[in-house]
Amino acid sequence: MVSKAFFTGSKYLVEENDGRHDYVRYDGERFLAVLSAAGQKVVRAPFEADEAKATYLKVLVRVNESYFAAREYEDDAKGKYFKHDERAERRFRIRTAERLGDCVDELHALLSAHDELVGTAVDQAGRGEGNAERDRARSAVRSTLLACTDRAISEGWFPVVESYYHSLSPGELVAEDRERRKQRIEGTEDSHGIRELLDEPHFDRLRERDLHRIREINRESPGSDARVWKRILEQRPWYVGHEREQTVA
Repeated sequence: MVSKAFFTGSKYLVEENDGRHDYVRYDGERFLAVLSAAGQKVVRAPFEADEAKATYLKVLVRVNESYFAAREYEDDAKGKYFKHDERAERRFRIRTAERLGDCVDELHALLSAHDELVGTAVDQAGRGEGNAERDRARSAVRSTLLACTDRAISEGWFPVVESYYHSLSPGELVAEDRERRKQRIEGTEDSHGIRELLDEPHFDRLRERDLHRIREINRESPGSDARVWKRILEQRPWYVGHEREQTVA
């Protein structure tokens, strides 16, 4: 577990920016600012749920670690298009696919921790109050937690996906061929490398119900970013799997 300073709002936190996102630093550790802020709100939330809160914070730590790992992976991929080594290029695509699959697991963990925390909070909110006061208390708690999870998805989890996408198109390279250049400039997803990536059996793509959950949280949260689900559909359509409808005999 990282230092508690990130979740207590310690005055010793140093604010920095990595050129894309703000983060706070403490004693050599880095934490995305938005995830740190979400963790602080959860810690201060006025209800007793130590276990559920701890689970949620652990997921925030997991997403945070994934973000910085993804940025390092992206930086390492710059300048590496294996034009003359198809096997090396394929291995690179497979590794990227595996990491994108891990992102799905992290989203599921975040949503599960969110549901557990909301359930506990709503159950406790407004106890001993009248119906109207209890409903208002429950609504306020739920709104606060929705905002935390919304920003954790839009500004914590989604940037990890985005970074791996940039790894696939790391910029104009001396060795890039016409097909890769077209893929990079036009964002086309039919290029040879993308097709190979999607063919990998261990590439666990987002399910449509996952996208529905993101959209639902975006819509119900008072947060500022309500279009993560739409950006995934428009810019990363290959990341969404199409579930087969199961018929019951």
